[in-house]
Amino acid sequence: MNVKQIKTKWQYYTNRIEPWWSLVGAPIVEESIFRFISYQAYLVYGGFYTIGIASSILFAAIHGRFGKWFVLYAFIGGFIAWIVMVSYGLLWSILFHSAANIVLLKFGILQKVKEKYLLAEK
Repeated sequence: MNVKQIKTKWQYYTNRIEPWWSLVGAPIVEESIFRFISYQAYLVYGGFYTIGIASSILFAAIHGRFGKWFVLYAFIGGFIAWIVMVSYGLLWSILFHSAANIVLLKFGILQKVKEKYLLAEK
């Protein structure tokens, strides 16, 4: 199997799991890392805005490959998820993240961003 065949096979499998990753996997993993761990620091050190903004910047940074407007969207969404996490808990921040991703998938925004920024890298 050559590199092109491996790449084609990889794209086939990742395209099949993409909706599930965006709706279930990413929200659980990212909220656990960027909100829950940050929340633990908040409980010890305080600094609602400092920790919320810092975790939102990191969250936005990992979405940098999707372009500057998506980074802004991720930062704002990340900060809202931070408020949800502090106010209602991890489960609700995961559900909020999933809902935000549903909007991206429903309106084809995620696909357009992927086509513009990720597929252009090939």
